[in-house]
Amino acid sequence: MAHRGLAVKVVSSGLGLGYLPVAPGTWASAGAALVYWLLHRLSVPHPAAVLAGIFLFVVAVGMAVCARAQDAYGEKDPRQFVLDEIAGLWLTCLIFWWRAPLETAAVAFFAFRAFDIAKPFPIRRLEGLPGAWGVMLDDLGAALYAAAALWVVCHGILDRFIS
Repeated sequence: MAHRGLAVKVVSSGLGLGYLPVAPGTWASAGAALVYWLLHRLSVPHPAAVLAGIFLFVVAVGMAVCARAQDAYGEKDPRQFVLDEIAGLWLTCLIFWWRAPLETAAVAFFAFRAFDIAKPFPIRRLEGLPGAWGVMLDDLGAALYAAAALWVVCHGILDRFIS
């Protein structure tokens, strides 16, 4: 049974990113941004469709292993559990696109992290939902805020000044 607990920790920590000593959610978001960029850089056919599939898989896995991770770490929202940040960054990138993959990954990373940390209304309330719902949905809510803000800032403002 110990191997099952180890598997939960490896998976829920985003293959170890959740164990980095400072700001594991930020490291997980950076890793997710790198995966997004690599899907485009390596010319993966239909990168948005591939990312959508990976995103749905990570959300499903996150929902499935969250309770086990909570038990393994002894916390409601353990900092080592970073599948929510990975899914949130990818959702931001799926909704928002700007100029090129590197630019999209960079602005999505900063916007998503800002909204995930700030948790504007009603995102903080989502944390109160039971179990995996509270852990996962607040980050997906932050992704929606980030994508909307990026559309306004990048397409509505910056594109007018940057050619």
